[in-house]
Amino acid sequence: MRESNKRIAKNTVFLYVRSLVMMGLSFFSTRIVLDKLGAADYGLNNIVAGFVGMFTVMNNILQGGTRRFFALNMGKEDPDLLKRTFSTTFVIHLVMGGVVLLALECVGPWYINHGLNVDPDRVWAAHWVFQLAVVGVVCGVAQTPYTAAVTTHEHFAIYSYMSIFDVVAKLLILYLLVYLPFDKLIVYAALTLSVNLLNMLIYRLYCVRQFPECRVSWVVDKPLCKEIFQFSGWTVLGHLTVVVNGQGSRILLNLFYDTVMNAAQGLASTVSSVVDQFIGNFMVAGDPQIIKRYGAGDKQGFERLLFNLGQYSIFILAFFAVPMFMELDFVLGLWLTEVPAYTSAFVKVGLACSFVHMVNGIVDKGIVAGGYVKQLNTLSIPLYLFSLPLVYGVLWLGWHPAWVSVATTVPALVVFLINLWLIKRYMGFPSRRYFFQIFLKNMFLIALACIPPYLLRSAMGEGWLRFLAVCSLSVVSTMTVMYAFALNAEMKDMLKEQIRKRIRRQ
Repeated sequence: MRESNKRIAKNTVFLYVRSLVMMGLSFFSTRIVLDKLGAADYGLNNIVAGFVGMFTVMNNILQGGTRRFFALNMGKEDPDLLKRTFSTTFVIHLVMGGVVLLALECVGPWYINHGLNVDPDRVWAAHWVFQLAVVGVVCGVAQTPYTAAVTTHEHFAIYSYMSIFDVVAKLLILYLLVYLPFDKLIVYAALTLSVNLLNMLIYRLYCVRQFPECRVSWVVDKPLCKEIFQFSGWTVLGHLTVVVNGQGSRILLNLFYDTVMNAAQGLASTVSSVVDQFIGNFMVAGDPQIIKRYGAGDKQGFERLLFNLGQYSIFILAFFAVPMFMELDFVLGLWLTEVPAYTSAFVKVGLACSFVHMVNGIVDKGIVAGGYVKQLNTLSIPLYLFSLPLVYGVLWLGWHPAWVSVATTVPALVVFLINLWLIKRYMGFPSRRYFFQIFLKNMFLIALACIPPYLLRSAMGEGWLRFLAVCSLSVVSTMTVMYAFALNAEMKDMLKEQIRKRIRRQ
């Protein structure tokens, strides 16, 4: 088990290097993009791109099955089977890309002309953004098998190396966005697509050179294809519900307000996605291990891995969330030249809700590893269907717009409890201990860690001195409380060992 933890930690280091670079770039580029596009066009880009992304639901459905069968078949050490797995999934996703393209071209133009609440003078620009986003999404669908190959082989260093390219390319985008004389929104969409396509090409070339099975042979293994669709079939409504809820909340916000409110939500999503990337690194690095441990019949290792992933993820999320909660308004003022109304509230509520979505996601992956997708979706989907009516009710009653995030989290909390019951019933997982030890206990500890920085914040006036003092105390307080009361003996020993190694190298 210690070897699995070390492997996950090593892989996560590569992913964190990438995430640190991308986090700094994301915050810097968002400031420039918002300044050059303006809040209205920034919100327009957010809602159009989100609408296009909604149609990738079928790809998201097959993505989990693709990764799962890659991991399972790799464990069988059969090169021919692995090659058939890649070719089969590649053909499936190529066909899926065609379906997505057809669906988007049938529905998208109508939505932009009749359903989008936007300045009439910007409708033509919205059509350009839409078409460019469609190209990116369709190419991204066909890229899925290559991404699955990288994660299954656990070659996470490639993500770190590609960060250098991302930094250079996206800095070039910012430079061109400032100086090119054309419509800024269309220029930004076109340049972003160009970088994404080049990224996909580099990853594809890497996979073809590194992994023999990634050379497409156009062979479709019909029994394997049937297995993938049977496994993925039960996730159809689940993924559809998640995607519709996510984009549906943006559409409802646009219906009750305008694209400026979408800009505020989009900025909050940028912050949440950057933080979620850090949490997701553990999940990406841990996914293959979860499936391999369950497939090997290592029940104890499987359970400990889920517990450790839950604890690691909460630790990291708290590390960012506590100082951000304390000094968010000051940070937003430094980050953006003009802060759209309600941005701060959207960010704070979104971060708080992330704890629920995160712990639920870990249990969800445990259930999927066991193959109990039918049971998972049969019980969770009806509850997730309540999200949009709750969002509509919040907006119709005139409540604070940030309550939209709360409305989508209430069903997720109920689903989390149901998933704990499912994984206990079908897999014998100690759900009660997970709920109290990983979720409730950590929520209490995080609240406890907030007290010292909050008292310091209340005693000082806003400014750089308070920002540095409060953030420093937030980090120290969070790490001290979590290390003393949250980490188990195994994680503490591993942390101490890593610190000793670093000291010896000095």
